[in-house]
Amino acid sequence: MGKIRFGFTTAVGAALGAAAYLAYKISRETGKSFAEALLEVPAEAERYWEEIQERGKEAVQAGREAAARKQAEIEQRLRGQD
Repeated sequence: MGKIRFGFTTAVGAALGAAAYLAYKISRETGKSFAEALLEVPAEAERYWEEIQERGKEAVQAGREAAARKQAEIEQRLRGQD
């Protein structure tokens, strides 16, 4: 039970730390107070999440394209050696 509690406490602490960092960043960029910036944290976090997902999709697509090119190159070399 101690490991579960430690993991939960760590996750909550990380989430609170990330929220505080985002609020601090928003506060510095917009000139708003920290309390006002806290209200914008959910929207900013969602924007970051969408950006991460988009970058992930782009990376997967680039990997698939690279794999297809490499597969074609390998097949071409094998056909040339027959």
